[in-house]
Amino acid sequence: MNRDRALVAAQFTLLTVILAGGRRGRGRPRSVRAAGAALGAGGLCLLVWSGRTLGRNLTPLPTPVAGGTLVQRGPYRHVRHPIYTALLLLAGGWTVARGGGVSAAGTLLLAGLLRHKAGIEDAALAARHSDHAAYRARTGAFLPRHGRR
Repeated sequence: MNRDRALVAAQFTLLTVILAGGRRGRGRPRSVRAAGAALGAGGLCLLVWSGRTLGRNLTPLPTPVAGGTLVQRGPYRHVRHPIYTALLLLAGGWTVARGGGVSAAGTLLLAGLLRHKAGIEDAALAARHSDHAAYRARTGAFLPRHGRR
């Protein structure tokens, strides 16, 4: 199994652990469960928007598709890895709504894994697209950069 596929397998394993680790929200106030659901819904919306914006450039692997373009519109206008942000919102929302130390630990591990994966992806995009350096300078990896546009 190559590095890219191993990273994707680890990502999906952590997502499964996060989902399985929730405690069904027992004992959590309704407002906390609602806040978690809102985070998750925001993550789902961002995930769909980001995937649709990428179109044929979409791949779960950190190595970009051959012949792909550097997408800089939609959510990619503000952040370089909005799908990773969306996954963290989904995982974080689930953890807030459902509770559970296993889900919380899984979400933290997922954040580290996605940060690592984003670094690999940025390096590959920089090697393929001369305008990536300028794009990287004006955007954040997971959150927008303030004051630079």
